[in-house]
Amino acid sequence: MIRASLFAIALASLTMVAGCGKKDESGTAAKTTEKSGGGGDKAAPAGPTKLPKLGLQIDVPGKAEVGDAIMGEGHMLQGEGFGAMQIEVAEKKVSLQEAKDSAEMYGPKDLKEETLADGYAITYSNTGSMGKNFFVDVQRDIDGKTYHCSTTGSEEKQQQAVLAACKSLKK
Repeated sequence: MIRASLFAIALASLTMVAGCGKKDESGTAAKTTEKSGGGGDKAAPAGPTKLPKLGLQIDVPGKAEVGDAIMGEGHMLQGEGFGAMQIEVAEKKVSLQEAKDSAEMYGPKDLKEETLADGYAITYSNTGSMGKNFFVDVQRDIDGKTYHCSTTGSEEKQQQAVLAACKSLKK
C-alpha cells in the first residue's frame, strides 16, 4: 500500500512539475517565481488548509488544491510550494523500522529519521531514470487514529516543505 501510494504521488508530482511552467512567446518554458515570505525562497504559508474527509488541518506553503486521495481514505494536495502530497488514514500502523525496511527497495541515500511525540518521520533521496527523487514518509497518531503523510518529489525544497507540513498536521 505504501509503495503504491508513493508511486502515485511521484506520478502526480511529476505531472504537477511538468504542467506548472509558463511558456514564453517562443514556446519555451519560462522561469516562474514563488511567493516570498519576507526573505529566502520559501513560499509564504497560506494558513491552515482544511482536510474535510479527515477532520484535520495542515499548514502548507502557498495555495493548495485539495482533492481525494488516490488510494484510501484521505486527501491528495497539490501546490506550487510543495508539489503533491497524500494524507490518508493508515490501514495499519507501521513501525519506524518497517518504514525504513520498505524504503530499502528505493536504494535510499541520505536517509534521516526523526521520532515525533506521536509517530515518526523519515526522509531520503535516490536517483532514478528521471533524475533525483526526494521522499517523505510520516506517520502520526492524532486523536486515536493513525495517519500517513507522504510524497515523492523532484526537488529537495518540496521534500522539506512536505516534511514541515506533515509535522503541522492537527485537529
